Amino acid sequence: MRKLLLCALLLAAACVPDLSQGPPATGFAPILRDAPTGTPVAWVESETAITLENADRLARLGRLDAPEAPSTVFAYAFSPDGARLAGLNNTHLMAWNLLSGERVFYTDRADALNVYYAPDKDEIYTLDADGTLRIYNADTGALKEEINGHPLFDGAAAYDAENGLLALGASNGEIKVWDAAARQALATIKAHGAPVVALAFAPDGELLASGGQDGRVTVWDWRNRERAADLETLAGRLVFSPDAVQLAAATTAQVELWGWKAGARKRILQTGVGGAADVLKYAPDGSYLISGGRAPSASLWNPQTGDLVVSLPGVGGDTTSADFSPDGGLLVTAVLGQPVSLWNLAQVSADTLARANLETGAQVFEAAWTPDGFLLALFETAGPVQIWGIPPKESGG
Repeated sequence: MRKLLLCALLLAAACVPDLSQGPPATGFAPILRDAPTGTPVAWVESETAITLENADRLARLGRLDAPEAPSTVFAYAFSPDGARLAGLNNTHLMAWNLLSGERVFYTDRADALNVYYAPDKDEIYTLDADGTLRIYNADTGALKEEINGHPLFDGAAAYDAENGLLALGASNGEIKVWDAAARQALATIKAHGAPVVALAFAPDGELLASGGQDGRVTVWDWRNRERAADLETLAGRLVFSPDAVQLAAATTAQVELWGWKAGARKRILQTGVGGAADVLKYAPDGSYLISGGRAPSASLWNPQTGDLVVSLPGVGGDTTSADFSPDGGLLVTAVLGQPVSLWNLAQVSADTLARANLETGAQVFEAAWTPDGFLLALFETAGPVQIWGIPPKESGG
């Protein structure tokens, strides 16, 4: 059964529905105990990657459920090949096989707040508020080792999934970079004169950007402990462009785009207060930058010119999520209390904004693509994770 409002993906003209459903819900917090929504459907394996051309066949393929009393999956990680999903809820660390829908294991969460897959997907790493790095067998959930990542860890972390590098920021301004698979600290850098509040690896893992409460953003050649650039701004969120030439830094009410090699600020994007609090991402080819958060609408920008390409109506609230498909043809957005939407990025302008809403049947607060683009994961507030994809034609998809 087709689950899309197909006009939005197939028309080249504007097709934006009226979102007169009231303002987005505010004050989101994980639901600690709730019942699963609906009955799980029989699992169907995705036939192919999701693209703009086959998006009219997109359908729900299955649902992932937590053991015992469910609660919100507040942190998650896909394996590099897109075949598994690990998640944290109020009580458990869990992993699922996305080819079969079966749960691989579950174990105690141990107060973890972040979860990551090793590049070879043999291990899963978690990080808690004290900076403790725990290493688990990805097939059994058995705890293999605990490491004190940094005794003064203050919440800022960045993970390079391709190389298995974990950077931790500390309250004394230090950064420590770990090779989790090798259980080895590779570098300790005195980066700032105040707590570290933001970290981001460049796509190849060789550069690391750090933001401190001292009002500085520094780009590091971290292996050599050398500053590649020193920028004056107070940023709460950092992200490199796919070619690592540009660095986007989100401040309270704007995003600054830095051509960091020249050390000069290139563009200032006026997002409004909280306008990039939840979302700051480049498209895979760097053609777009999306910002979103507490502003009423998310914004799609041209990062080369700094121009606003289009605003996404209704995509804004205390909990806002957005993710580009790996091929760059689609954008998915989710806001608590609003529809989950797909946006056609093939033709986007102020006059052309094509949108389709998914019939999820549940409150969804986050949406994300698997790295291979085969699946779309929708995280329900009540705990279940819906998995969408392209079913085999013979199954009626």
